[in-house]
Amino acid sequence: MNKSKSRSWLVGIGAFLLAKFKWAFALLKWTKFGGTFITMMISLGAYAALYGWKFGVALVYLIFVHEMGHLIAAKRKGIAMSPAFFIPFVGAFVSLKDRPRDAATEAYMAYGGPLAGLISFLPAVVLYETTGEPFWALVVFLGALINLFNLIPVSPLDGGRIVSVLSTKIWFAGLLVLGVVVAISPSPILFLIIIIGLFSWWNRAKENYQGSVLAYEREKLVWYRSALQKWPSLTSTWSVKQSLSAQIDAAQQKEAGMPKRLFPFLHDEERLVRDQARLDRHYASLALAVIQEWEHQPVKYEDSDPSRPIPSMLLEEATERTEERIKLVDVELQHYRTYYKAPASVKWKVLTAYLLLAAALSLFMLYGHRIMELHR
Repeated sequence: MNKSKSRSWLVGIGAFLLAKFKWAFALLKWTKFGGTFITMMISLGAYAALYGWKFGVALVYLIFVHEMGHLIAAKRKGIAMSPAFFIPFVGAFVSLKDRPRDAATEAYMAYGGPLAGLISFLPAVVLYETTGEPFWALVVFLGALINLFNLIPVSPLDGGRIVSVLSTKIWFAGLLVLGVVVAISPSPILFLIIIIGLFSWWNRAKENYQGSVLAYEREKLVWYRSALQKWPSLTSTWSVKQSLSAQIDAAQQKEAGMPKRLFPFLHDEERLVRDQARLDRHYASLALAVIQEWEHQPVKYEDSDPSRPIPSMLLEEATERTEERIKLVDVELQHYRTYYKAPASVKWKVLTAYLLLAAALSLFMLYGHRIMELHR
């Protein structure tokens, strides 16, 4: 009866507090770090329910410090990131609001997480050495394991983002290692990481081809903009329309003559020809539609003076849209061409820092494991 009454009192107090302070939870949800606090508490409750509150607090603390390492590193580089968001039994994540200017900057931000993670469990080493309490050895082992796992060279893990400065081909090697691990010891989380990692590797592998397509599109955009600027000086549009119609027909015939199934990497040359034909058809069709609309618009003059024609709003708007598209294409081309390029000195620094951090985490993981074995 006493236990039942005590439980009833606790439920009653909890209901009272929830009713009185629900506005506080609503307010937290809309604050900058409200999502972090709420999801952190949910994760803490889930871990505590299964493994006890001490383990839950330790795990949430280790994950939180790891994510704060990313945020601090991003702030030092002037990159905006979202607050941390916890997912029970998965971990936590922060997302980029701005794209880093290059892979070296992204590697710096990725490195901040495991480095902060290493620092986070160093107090547990001191606490174990002074108290002899095996729980602190568990904290050391857990912290080292979490951060060492994040250093696996697979995107989207921190290790994958760090080694991208060296070569994104390393991602594929990391995927093979993870595949072997999953085959030996199946894990839903590892399987999910492999799936995401495959998409990241595939998108990176396609970037050279995508850059070639974008470079050709830029040529067509410059041609289209030049055509828009020449039309007002024409005395007749007939020959222009005939030329555009011929371009459309030629592009359609080229597309129709291409094989239906073209596989990435194996048929990249054929795919590029097909995509170039598609862009030829698209911009010739666009130009034809605009010139047909423009030639039916009445010409307006300033103060009714035939020598002072007012520029066509249709052509000006089409030119502005084209210039905006050229700017976007230039940004993407710059990304493809330079994002993963770094001086040899930077690559050596990244490699050295990566290996040193991995070695330190490995040693602490062995340290924690050895102590736990002694206390069994």
